[in-house]
Amino acid sequence: MTLEIGLVLGILAVAFVLFVSEKFTVDKTAFFILISLLLFGIVSPEESVSGFSDNSVLTILCLMIIAIGLEKNGVVALMAKRIVPIMHWPIWLFLPLLMIVVGLLSSFIATTAVVIIFIKLVNELDKLGKIDKSKVLLPISFAGILGGSCTLMGTSTNLIVSGISNRSGIGTFSFFEFSLAGIIFILIAIPLVFILSNFFLPKHAEENNIDLGSKFAYITSVKIREGSKLIGKKPYETEIWDENDIRLIKIQRGKRYLKSDLKSEILQENDILWLDLTIEDLTSKSESLGLNILGVDQDLLEEQYTNEYHEVIILPNSRYVNMSVKEFNEQLPDNITVKAVNSEKDYEQNPNMIYKFFSKKFINPGNRVLLTGNVSEIQKIAHSNNLLFTNSVLTLPNIPTYKKIISLLAILLVIVLSATDTFSILKSALIGVALCLFTGCIQLKEAYSGINWQVIFLLAGMIPLGIAMKNTGTDDFIGNHLFLLLKSVPTSAVIALVFAFTMLMSGFISNNATAIILAPIVIVVAQKMHLNPKPLLYAVMFGANFSFYTPMGYQTNAIIYGMGIYKFKHFLLIGGILSAVLLLVASIILPVLYN
Repeated sequence: MTLEIGLVLGILAVAFVLFVSEKFTVDKTAFFILISLLLFGIVSPEESVSGFSDNSVLTILCLMIIAIGLEKNGVVALMAKRIVPIMHWPIWLFLPLLMIVVGLLSSFIATTAVVIIFIKLVNELDKLGKIDKSKVLLPISFAGILGGSCTLMGTSTNLIVSGISNRSGIGTFSFFEFSLAGIIFILIAIPLVFILSNFFLPKHAEENNIDLGSKFAYITSVKIREGSKLIGKKPYETEIWDENDIRLIKIQRGKRYLKSDLKSEILQENDILWLDLTIEDLTSKSESLGLNILGVDQDLLEEQYTNEYHEVIILPNSRYVNMSVKEFNEQLPDNITVKAVNSEKDYEQNPNMIYKFFSKKFINPGNRVLLTGNVSEIQKIAHSNNLLFTNSVLTLPNIPTYKKIISLLAILLVIVLSATDTFSILKSALIGVALCLFTGCIQLKEAYSGINWQVIFLLAGMIPLGIAMKNTGTDDFIGNHLFLLLKSVPTSAVIALVFAFTMLMSGFISNNATAIILAPIVIVVAQKMHLNPKPLLYAVMFGANFSFYTPMGYQTNAIIYGMGIYKFKHFLLIGGILSAVLLLVASIILPVLYN
């Protein structure tokens, strides 16, 4: 073993400990790897930053932007809403069908985006008593993971393994190259997960389920947009006066609050109305009345469209206690915004209530706050800052129809161009992004804020590790030792071992990191054993994706785990059994289908 190989193995070992211990975020750990390789002279400066120009990383970036367009323009939500009628069917019929739909959508749209939309939809139906979400959410997450493994664009891991295959001279994967195996996995997994869910998942959600629609009222600001039915009318002639559920607190015109009799004031375009209303009215009446929901920070009165709201409760020891609403908003990341805070009805006795709303001590223990932004990031903030994450609400945004059509056309164009080998998947994805940007379906500002930069920096930081393993012969070194152990083992057993080890590893560190480390090694093993490397690469790809047995293995699992419905044992039991069955299936079908 040379000094360089020893250094690479040492960096790998430290990185593995950092990934497992979560001492740093995954992107920071990847940056540690990049800097370490550069400082020890294992890679050149150009090689150390080559991940940022890697075709796979750029493709993933483009597909993220297209997925943002689909989500922002309500395409995914519209698809989810269309299947609501089947949820009235018996659970033995609707749950398998729901898993098929989620899996199908996840094959072409970012898995996390699809699953989050369905989580919100299921939450809403659970509150109405239509379904028991504790029986549905975990199967939805698993279905998304399974579906994302069926096509080249389904997950970032698929694209990364394809890129490693191409750099090793094996060639890229075609769009549907491994879809048959993925479909077999889904067809076996769906009935198995359904049976296991019936036996082992709790019958009722164990969280405190709050009906946001009817129990709590919130204070927020809305802006009268062009064409609103409120323009030219007096408040008492509309649905925003005291006789109705929506109550008008103040009218803000420009930067000043009107001191006239609000009841008789003529409403104008661009007036900002401070309202007290339930979230049900917030999400439905705002569209019918022609209002844009702005939020509660006077310095951030921008027209921000959203179709998701996440409620958190301020707990006694939270660092946000005694802050003003403005200070609370400033403490949050840029991509998370306070949209409303539950009202105390003080304005009925106190005409200066709106000023109290922004006073230093408005945020108190027990306050309910509606936030918009990335749900997993909100859950992390809640966990580390003594906030109780209670619920999410999904609504269909009022988006022009042409934006929905073009967003859908963009993803279909990518699928057709890449699946027919007209263009590479990168070129197809770039064309899809251009279509979304130049037609105004998505703004660059929205793209920048919606991209999961942690994944991009993780991939860009890990790719130089693959280069270092190749340059130093580390992949050959590990591959040779594995060859000595496996040279007399049947092909199906080799695939099973690779699949099992990858699946085990991806349960504790990032699935992308797992694939980047293991894919070059299995290529060497395949060459030494004179095997077709494709089945082994598929074993790495599927094994890295199938992180079922821990809630940390995949982002969608982490999201539903953070909702407090499931315990670790539910993932370990159901996910563990599913993993074992898929391991057995993989050892049979991968050598048969692709050898």
